[in-house]
Amino acid sequence: MNFKQVLVLTVGVVGITFGATNVASADASAGGNQQYTAAQTTANNATAQAMTTSTSTSDSSVVSEALSLAQMNIPYVWAGESMSGMDCSGFTEWVYAHTTGISLGHNTVVQEGHVTKHTVAEAQPGDLLFWGSQGASYHVGIYIGSGKYVAAPAPGQNVSVQTVSGAFMPSFSGHVNG
Repeated sequence: MNFKQVLVLTVGVVGITFGATNVASADASAGGNQQYTAAQTTANNATAQAMTTSTSTSDSSVVSEALSLAQMNIPYVWAGESMSGMDCSGFTEWVYAHTTGISLGHNTVVQEGHVTKHTVAEAQPGDLLFWGSQGASYHVGIYIGSGKYVAAPAPGQNVSVQTVSGAFMPSFSGHVNG
């Protein structure tokens, strides 16, 4: 990872404000970069806060498996989908295949085709969270409730529990169709 990627990733994680109106957010490993206005960042933070009060459980086996994998120090590996390494879509593919028998495919856009899409605020535990435009997503994770999700975030990191935040806000979510 070069200095620019580290800086962009740091900005996305920390949510540093540039000027009076824009906050940068990025997934440096995927090359994604999304700009939010101050109003959008405020709305994103409100959505993230609302998600922390969600108590519904839609698929406990998916959530349990995702949490289990987050404890195993599985490294991010580009195109990986095994215990020796996973990328974001390999992680979601593995969890769904092993808990529900559903094959989502190993690509975020392909996985979009297996969900009923809805807003991030409507996400329920077990749903997929997507970053990027519909049809052009670049990152995916599994929502586990209480404003948290599990994902394979980036090279040099392990599958882990993350917090939904206004600085790196998912674009949409979806309930996996059986």
